[in-house]
Amino acid sequence: MTTGETSPWARGASPVPPPADPVSYDGPWQAGPPRPAPLPSLPVPGWTAAPPWTGAPVSDELLRRLPPPGASAPRPPLQPGEQDQRPATIGLSATLAVTASLLWVCGLSLFLLVAAAGTRALGPSGDDGVVFHLLDEAVLRMGDGLWVPLYGFPLASTVTGFCLLARRPWARVAHTVAGAAALAWAAWWLRESLLMWFVVAVYVVVAVAVLWVPSVGRWYAGRPRRAPEGFTLSG
Repeated sequence: MTTGETSPWARGASPVPPPADPVSYDGPWQAGPPRPAPLPSLPVPGWTAAPPWTGAPVSDELLRRLPPPGASAPRPPLQPGEQDQRPATIGLSATLAVTASLLWVCGLSLFLLVAAAGTRALGPSGDDGVVFHLLDEAVLRMGDGLWVPLYGFPLASTVTGFCLLARRPWARVAHTVAGAAALAWAAWWLRESLLMWFVVAVYVVVAVAVLWVPSVGRWYAGRPRRAPEGFTLSG
């Protein structure tokens, strides 16, 4: 049964005209969120003219005002309640001094206990006579006053090592004097074994020399001073 109309798929039929308004296609992928507005360009500190990326021409005077590559910005002044960081060399010097001093004191005390026990357990004659006389001589020399420098210098170094952390300018001077006095006495005591003294001297010199680098001097010099409290007259 026919109606007299020509089918659009028949041969020679004219194509279907497109719609007047374009039709949007909503497929499985929906449109994403809208893009945010571009951020405004912020002014660069120290530049009086517009930066090069804004399209403004770059003048020679502007290039001369730019900091050199790799130059760090000037450090702002410290606030009244803010403290600058302590140099690592101060902690290194204090650690070397306190560690070596405590190890020496502990080792010397253990040796004296062993020597005192050995003189009581061993006899002065026979095969144990040599060991007995060596231990007895060490105990006698310690009793004659040798214990004063052997214990005094390590304890002094421990005290001055902790004082280094208190940010007192006299602390590193006292620590250096204690180290120099210990080396002078050790040179006399170990005059027959200079190689052992040289090993000790290298350790002490390294522990003291790191206190005299410029950063340590600036840290001690920047210590905030407390204003003296006094009476004020009013009226």
